[in-house]
Amino acid sequence: MAAVKLQSSLPYSKPLAMRPSLFLTSATLFLLSTSLDAADAISANQAIDHPVVLPVSVIDYLTKEIDTTYAECEQEGLIVSKAFEARTVELSSSVKAFVVKPRSRCFCTKDECPMWVFDASNQKAKVLFESPMAGLLTFSDNKTRGFPDIKVSGGLLSHGLSSHGYEVRYAWDGAEYQEIYNHVWIWNPDRQCKEAEIEELKDGKWVKTSKACLNV
Repeated sequence: MAAVKLQSSLPYSKPLAMRPSLFLTSATLFLLSTSLDAADAISANQAIDHPVVLPVSVIDYLTKEIDTTYAECEQEGLIVSKAFEARTVELSSSVKAFVVKPRSRCFCTKDECPMWVFDASNQKAKVLFESPMAGLLTFSDNKTRGFPDIKVSGGLLSHGLSSHGYEVRYAWDGAEYQEIYNHVWIWNPDRQCKEAEIEELKDGKWVKTSKACLNV
């Protein structure tokens, strides 16, 4: 299985194999030990219930990530195993994974955190999916080539209402997760809808862009 890392316009992100083009698509976007079941989600702002103990290989991987990408969060006395939390998810009947997010808010913005999906069956830390920032990471009921699709989404609140947001969907192609859809939107109070710019992709390549007024 090939590791997927996603590029972000955020200042501390590294060049990665895929780009979440939503971060670059619209200037209106402001930012931007029980298993999880399909359609369950991990929220950046909610602690994981019954977190599992991370293996040493994943802790070592995250330690290197702190050294190279999140150096500003490295501090004396930081215990990496306590700075992150994880749940398990069954990607298929034979493949289990760890979904990992920070417990420490130093790695996050107000409403978003980086999240990783590691292959739990591998002795070495093998990243199957990574999002540099996500408000919500959801495993879909829909499956592609045996693995659940993944949705990354988030938004910004203004006066208690969502004013900007995004959604990106990824599907397993047999070797890695590929971006298949993304949109960014801004709330239009006059039309009472979310004005969105939508990109559709196939095999990680752009197919078409469209605009729509999405119902709430």
